[in-house]
Amino acid sequence: MLMKMKRVAAVLLALVAAGAAHGQTRFTDAEIVGLIGKCLVEHAPTNWHTVIFTLDEVPAAAGKSASTTTSHKVVVGAENNPPQNLKPCRPDYAAKAVNTFRENQDEKAALWTGVTVTLHKDRRYSIAFRYPK
Repeated sequence: MLMKMKRVAAVLLALVAAGAAHGQTRFTDAEIVGLIGKCLVEHAPTNWHTVIFTLDEVPAAAGKSASTTTSHKVVVGAENNPPQNLKPCRPDYAAKAVNTFRENQDEKAALWTGVTVTLHKDRRYSIAFRYPK
């Protein structure tokens, strides 16, 4: 019985340690963009040129509740073609992923209320944060 309890305790300790280590995983901005891009290109046409994810947060104010709007777009063919709507791998995936940027930012930089992530097929990317005025 004592041996069984020791095994259970060891397993629980291993799970707690693994959970703590997992919670400390940090992603670089490039890795975050890569994950977002992977989600967006899952349903993109084979001739996609650029994928664009946009998120804007409106904080609660004057009786209105907070809200978030997102868009998933793809530019097909030439770079100067207009963006089209795109179905992502999951509707909430990119929105959750962009919030990971805040983990890499200092307190002031993390106050953004909007972000646009643009990824080109040639692996160039940009991240544009929007801050409240």
